[in-house]
Amino acid sequence: MTGTLSLRIITGDKRPFLPLILEADPDEAVVGRYLDRGILFVAYCGEIPACVAVVTPVSADECELKALATAEQFRHRGIASVMIRFLSGHFRGRYSSIIVGTAEPAVSFYEQSGFVWFRTVPGFFTRTYPEPIYDGDFLCRDMVYLRKDL
Repeated sequence: MTGTLSLRIITGDKRPFLPLILEADPDEAVVGRYLDRGILFVAYCGEIPACVAVVTPVSADECELKALATAEQFRHRGIASVMIRFLSGHFRGRYSSIIVGTAEPAVSFYEQSGFVWFRTVPGFFTRTYPEPIYDGDFLCRDMVYLRKDL
C-alpha cells in the first residue's frame, strides 16, 4: 500500500460514493434500499476514496456489511482487509456479530478475515437483480452468508 490511509465515516451526502458502492452492488435500486439507513465508511489513500463499506443494523445484536468495494487502482493492497479490521473494532461492544452476504468468489476473502459460513440462499442473485450479476467470469446465483463474532 502506498500513501497514507485514513478511514472516515461519511455523515453527509453519500451520493458521491455511489459509483464505487455500485462496484460491490451493481443495482442502484437495491443500494437505495439500504444506503440511507446504513453507515458509510470510506478509506482514503491521500485524498482519493480507495475503499467503501456500508453497514446496516440487523438487530440489537447484529449488523450487516451490505457493500464492500475497493477502487480498481487500489485493489490487491490489503485495503479491504484494513477496512474489515476497522469495522470489527468499530462495532465491537455495540454488536455481538457482523454478517455479510456475498457470492462464492469472495467467500475465501471473508474467511481469511475471520468470517464463518452460516447459510446459503439459493438463487438470491437471480431473483433479486433484473440483470445477471457477474464477479469476474463467475455468474452469481446463490448468496453465501458469513458471520464474524465481534
